[in-house]
Amino acid sequence: MKPPIVLFRKDLDTEGELDICSDYILTTEYRTAILPGSLVIGRYSILPFYAELERELALNGSQLINSHAQHLYIADITNWYSDVKDYTPDTYSGWYNLPQGSYVLKGKTNSRKHQWNTMMFAETVKDIPQIAQRLYSDTFINQQDIVVRKYIPLKRFDTAINDLPITNEWRAFFYKTHLLSIGFYWSNFQEHQPYDFPPSEAITLLNEVSKIVSEHTNFFVLDIAETQSGNWILIEINDGQMSGLSCNNPHELYKQLYWILNNEDSKPYS
Repeated sequence: MKPPIVLFRKDLDTEGELDICSDYILTTEYRTAILPGSLVIGRYSILPFYAELERELALNGSQLINSHAQHLYIADITNWYSDVKDYTPDTYSGWYNLPQGSYVLKGKTNSRKHQWNTMMFAETVKDIPQIAQRLYSDTFINQQDIVVRKYIPLKRFDTAINDLPITNEWRAFFYKTHLLSIGFYWSNFQEHQPYDFPPSEAITLLNEVSKIVSEHTNFFVLDIAETQSGNWILIEINDGQMSGLSCNNPHELYKQLYWILNNEDSKPYS
């Protein structure tokens, strides 16, 4: 296998990240530049034709860091929920006979969190059908099916437009069980970041969940948050190839990713 290469699809928001990535890992914007037998990290470039890209790379003996099957495990919450249900809010594929309380609704892969008060948060069970109807009218979400998750109040710093809560949430990039980098989730609200690194309870959660998830996929992101009661929970799992940085330091992420891909027997970050 050749040295790892990043297949990077840039836009105006990620041009700077591409430059930093290329400082640490061989990076290209073109499939034709990928040498036979390469391990490919498809940064922002795997969708919407993941399976087709995988097959195309296989023609020259190359492979993606996450296979299509591994990507599908991450992309559908109903795939990974049962594996990590002890660490994350209760999740349902329907909304009949649910206990009384508040809930959040989302697609199996994506949400409309920036329309929090109209397309995500249901204050009561009676509000769920109305939120669901709006999501089913969304041409992007309605292709994913909708899941309902128990609403757990999180430690809140601020409230953004549409009543979106700005909470103590963090995004961590992993290669298997190796923590590559971690950063405050809300990049537009960095002034609320409470500390440089989450407390030990948060790191313990990340380590426990990463052991489970790494049995099913390689390069992934764990989003975790602090509840109002001071506990830490898993919010979401995402493919590391498609996840935005949030406040992760790209220098740290790509330096550690390159290191671990070339030294898998050691732990690069603690």
